[in-house]
Amino acid sequence: MDEREHEHDEDFQKFQVLDEEKRERIINAAMKEFLSGYKKASTDNIVREAGISKGLLFHYFGTKERLHNFLTAYAIKTIQAEFLGLINVLQPDILDTIWQMSLLKRDVSRRYPDMFDFLTAAFVDAKTTGSVTENLAKMVHMRERILAEAYANADKSLFRDDIDSEMAINIINWAFEGFAQSKMHAVGSDNPGAAARENYDEFLEEFQKMLNMLRKCFYKKL
Repeated sequence: MDEREHEHDEDFQKFQVLDEEKRERIINAAMKEFLSGYKKASTDNIVREAGISKGLLFHYFGTKERLHNFLTAYAIKTIQAEFLGLINVLQPDILDTIWQMSLLKRDVSRRYPDMFDFLTAAFVDAKTTGSVTENLAKMVHMRERILAEAYANADKSLFRDDIDSEMAINIINWAFEGFAQSKMHAVGSDNPGAAARENYDEFLEEFQKMLNMLRKCFYKKL
């Protein structure tokens, strides 16, 4: 364990003494503030939004950088645990897995409204400033691991015999990512993640239609 990971564990253990409602209030306030970028983020805005003293914030995290690194590590661990836990209990129907993952993202976003957007902002910060590169690597690894485990357990016997199942899985993955990206661009907002959440039920309805179409194209008829 390197020094930064040790700091994350120390901060997490200290932070755990707070009640759950206050912890989530601080996490959500901080993630929301960091959406504008690490350099622009203000700890004054964070404590005002969270309804706590600045002294309390720095008691647990010491510096703005340490808070940001903690939030990144916390978001990665939370998302990875939630999604891998879901994948482990699902039947190996890849289209059903993708659908359940979409529902899970909605549920996680209800608890932590800015978590996914925060990680995107942290990813951009790490790429443009060269800072917290270990968190950048962890984010890439998290995404790769979730997708790898989701697709590794896919039941290829569900696919029609006259098509290449590996190619079909790739097409499904491209369709999944392309659909999500198109929706993020379509909302046309300074905060596309928040705008997308407001229309998530509509997004899910359209997404389910797309998955049903892919099922008809690639799966054997029951």
